[in-house]
Amino acid sequence: MSARAAAAALLLGLALLRDPARAADTEIADLDEEEFSFGSMAIGQAKDVDWARAEGLGLVPPTPLDLYLNGILHKLLAQSPVKNVPARAYLRASGDWAAKTTADANVYVTLGTLLRLDSEDEVAALLAHEASHVLLGHADADVVQSLQQRAIQLSALAGEAHAMIAGEDAPAAGSKPTQDAARVEEQSRALLLNTLLVVPAWTRAQEADADRLGTDLLVRAGYSPAAMASLLKKQKSFESERARNPQMKGLDQQLFGVDLNLKVQEQTQKAAKSLGLSDPGVGELAGGALGKVFEWGAKKVDETQRSHPKTEERIEEIEVYARRAYPAEAGRTPQVQPWEAAKEQDGTVDVLENYIAAIEANGKLSEGDVATARRLAKNALTGPTRAHAYPNYVDAAVQLAAGTPDPALADYQTALAGPEPAGAIYSEASVLYLESGKRAEAVEVLEGGYARLQQPPSLTIPLIRTYRLVGRQADAERLAAECAVRWPKMQPLCSEEARGGAGR
Repeated sequence: MSARAAAAALLLGLALLRDPARAADTEIADLDEEEFSFGSMAIGQAKDVDWARAEGLGLVPPTPLDLYLNGILHKLLAQSPVKNVPARAYLRASGDWAAKTTADANVYVTLGTLLRLDSEDEVAALLAHEASHVLLGHADADVVQSLQQRAIQLSALAGEAHAMIAGEDAPAAGSKPTQDAARVEEQSRALLLNTLLVVPAWTRAQEADADRLGTDLLVRAGYSPAAMASLLKKQKSFESERARNPQMKGLDQQLFGVDLNLKVQEQTQKAAKSLGLSDPGVGELAGGALGKVFEWGAKKVDETQRSHPKTEERIEEIEVYARRAYPAEAGRTPQVQPWEAAKEQDGTVDVLENYIAAIEANGKLSEGDVATARRLAKNALTGPTRAHAYPNYVDAAVQLAAGTPDPALADYQTALAGPEPAGAIYSEASVLYLESGKRAEAVEVLEGGYARLQQPPSLTIPLIRTYRLVGRQADAERLAAECAVRWPKMQPLCSEEARGGAGR
């Protein structure tokens, strides 16, 4: 080896020692040093935020906690070879566990997720994982379109939570909602559906890549490499709790077609056995002799398996990765105090306490305990959250469960005049207007939301339905046609709604 080559090798070795993230086979080592650029699926950051407002119960109005979260996010992004990433974090008004990143580099984290975290390291792990989806360009066309279709599916199912949707016409003016346990079930079911809009849709490989790159960013920013596994363990705990909730299980069956998929598998295997086919022949049979229905069901099973990697596998994989890539940083102590201080800030602590009360009220409502739910909901509608969408929605659900629609409508009107109106508020207010025979108001409130939030996919089905129920069939068909052009995969849902919801 020449003296020049030896010197170069020595310099390279010293460089690797100074930069532990590149000393091993790490995800970040594969990122090129370049300026960030938006992909083809970006719709504009402001429009993307409006569409997020339209999904479910939208966003939590800004508090000092937003500055804290975005400070951590920018600290993490500063460690990346990809420069000038215009990412921003937003807090979603949901008690569920979820986070979502869009093609516009917006990161949406649910309040329910943050409330389950114990240190700034876990907060950083969550944001690092989501930022990694941005850096790796995961928001491709299929994922974005899948999320949009999910939004419309959920808006359709949430609308069906109301008994009046089962018929073709709105009830006569002055009719009262059912005052029994069925109404409690309807309202809690609609609320649960609205929380599912933020469930991630990444593939197994994308999640693994984001776990690894997120860990690289964590270590470079001074956090513990163990925080990613700690975060995933909390996610696994939430998933276990959710699996024990019969109401959530029932919603999963409707949304993902779980029952149909099981039936498809059973019938396919039965037919294959009767014909003496081997396992490789089952797929051919499903796509041929048993027709398109089985083909669709088999595809759904495959998509679900690919899009929802098992959390326990992710935990094991990232623990192995952290031990191999960052043995020297394994002893870093999680930073608990900064996270606790962030939650106790003026302007944040009261908001968090009131949202916790609203989340608990939702839980009590799901259990049928309307009296306790009412007390908690009223506590949530005090001080800084008086006009927030989430606590007003929960209080409205409690009022409807008790058979008092007028206070519920007042809650919706308060939220729509507040700092962050949400898609679910527009939809539910429209349904209440229809139930009381106020057809013009039902259309007006939905059309207003549709325009204000830049024609979002999640309000498309409710608006088509409302047009149809008030006798504006031409408008329903026009909007269904627009839906087919803008989101081809959602054409069946939109056209079906315009025809009267046949087949659902």
